[in-house]
Amino acid sequence: MKKSFTLIELIFVVVIIGLLASFAIPKFKNLTAHAKSAGLKSTVTSIQASIDNIHGKWIINDNFKWIGADNQDHSSDFNYTSGYPSKLDANNGKLFSYVLKIPLNPCSDKKSGCFEQVDDVTYKYYFNPSKFYQLRYFSSKGTFECNNSDENVQKECEKTLY
Repeated sequence: MKKSFTLIELIFVVVIIGLLASFAIPKFKNLTAHAKSAGLKSTVTSIQASIDNIHGKWIINDNFKWIGADNQDHSSDFNYTSGYPSKLDANNGKLFSYVLKIPLNPCSDKKSGCFEQVDDVTYKYYFNPSKFYQLRYFSSKGTFECNNSDENVQKECEKTLY
């Protein structure tokens, strides 16, 4: 009567587990990068949808007065020629506060998976402290576009967003 496993059986099980792990680990290798890319795309899409909503209201309303997501009058920050906001926040530490009901907190020390404002229309999205995409908002078109000096980063940014 056999009461335990032999050494050969145990080695065989360890080899099978090793083979399964060798297939599974590469699948999860870039999981964090994919999650950050999805987060960036989701955030930019939400901002873009809000901008498009504002533009739609401008089109149908002859006496348009822009009341932002923060319930403040931001008519002075609106481009009445194009029908898009000329800026998206008040540089008050909350990013996109004019267009998002829940504005984003800027990067703190972590600089990973977060936005940072460069100027009134330029933002950086940090994947990690050494890798970021620079996005520029164009009020004449109401769109975000990648604005990176490195050609490879520019292509990667465009691939992520579009």
